[in-house]
Amino acid sequence: MMGEGLFQITLYHGYLLQILAAELIFTRPLPRRSHFWLRLTAGGGVYIVLSVVIPNFIARYVSGFFSLTIFLLSLGLCLFCFRARLREVLFCCVGAQLTQNLSYNVENLIYQPFAASFSQVGWPCLSLAVTAVVYGACWWFFARQTERCGEIRLPGRYVYAISLASALFVYTMQFLFQSYGIDSLWIIRPPLILCCIAGLCLQYGLLALRNAREENQLLERFMRKEQKQYEITRNSMDLINMKAHDLKHQITLMRSLGSCDSRELSEIEAAVAQYETSSNTGNKALDVILTEKQLRCREDRIEMTVMAQGEALSFLQQADIASLFGNILDNAIEYERTVEPAARRCVALTVAEKNGFVCIRAENYCPVSPPMRDGLPVTSKSNRDYHGFGLRSVRYITEKYGGTLHIGQEGELFVVSILLPRPGGNP
Repeated sequence: MMGEGLFQITLYHGYLLQILAAELIFTRPLPRRSHFWLRLTAGGGVYIVLSVVIPNFIARYVSGFFSLTIFLLSLGLCLFCFRARLREVLFCCVGAQLTQNLSYNVENLIYQPFAASFSQVGWPCLSLAVTAVVYGACWWFFARQTERCGEIRLPGRYVYAISLASALFVYTMQFLFQSYGIDSLWIIRPPLILCCIAGLCLQYGLLALRNAREENQLLERFMRKEQKQYEITRNSMDLINMKAHDLKHQITLMRSLGSCDSRELSEIEAAVAQYETSSNTGNKALDVILTEKQLRCREDRIEMTVMAQGEALSFLQQADIASLFGNILDNAIEYERTVEPAARRCVALTVAEKNGFVCIRAENYCPVSPPMRDGLPVTSKSNRDYHGFGLRSVRYITEKYGGTLHIGQEGELFVVSILLPRPGGNP
């Protein structure tokens, strides 16, 4: 016990540091306000003083609000330091609240049956060890979710309902146990531990479900957009090929009549031939995509080689073929455009059927391995509304047909490898 009156510090004031440490773990992904460290230092000092004075003052008139008061003050400190909406800060603080309560109950579950065996030094060491283990485990299994998704997109009604239920559970149970003098019984700890874990699972399970649903909706919109783009591209390529074919006949006529310079006509004919030439793999949808990408590669001085048995893809829907190969090649071409010197720019695509499987392999020159997350490269684009969904679409289509996808680095090549079982095949 330290100090006197309103400034008296007791063992229970350890809660103010425990909840603050847990909140610092859970609020890591939140955007920080300007001068964050200055705010944290100054606000932290005010928080510590108020967390001593206000609970002591309230305790003179009514008991049972000690920890709740400190929690509300810590919530105010987080709002002061982080540039986020109330529901986002509250979501993180509730996770921290459940984590602190879980740590407290685990500590007492170990300590109380053997209290007589612990020295004055042993108990603090036990407390620090349990806190480190529990906080670390909760960060690994729960808090990291917000770091991965980068944003908390739960509606306010869910966050406030979870917060109210958590507060009623944590602080009401604490008040009742202290009032009836059963807080020192170790047997009450296992149910409380399970309730804390269940609360964290519910909270972050809803977050994961919401994020997955929104991601799927974005992916569906992205794929519908791709399908429309494929239809436009197919019609455009047919029109270009038709016009190029007509121009070729007109050039032949002009050459026979001698109405233009022969060298100029040869240059025009060579330019037209680039647009007349189209892929012929045996699959119309694949031909459209390859023709478009080959034109892009010529414009960007990228060497593109294709060896494809298009008929092996006959069991795939045309929209899926367009999405699958369009996204694979778009990612490769996008990167190759940045490669210098241009002589190193290359993209290779192979599609072959073997032993009842269709093997798809795309390679492009990439001397530096890109950062990966969940088996996919992390997009470097600042606008992520649709960026980063290309290879997710590839993975979705691969899984749709029961295939496997591998993306990785092989030497100086970035490789996308897909293996699809062919219906009716004989592996």
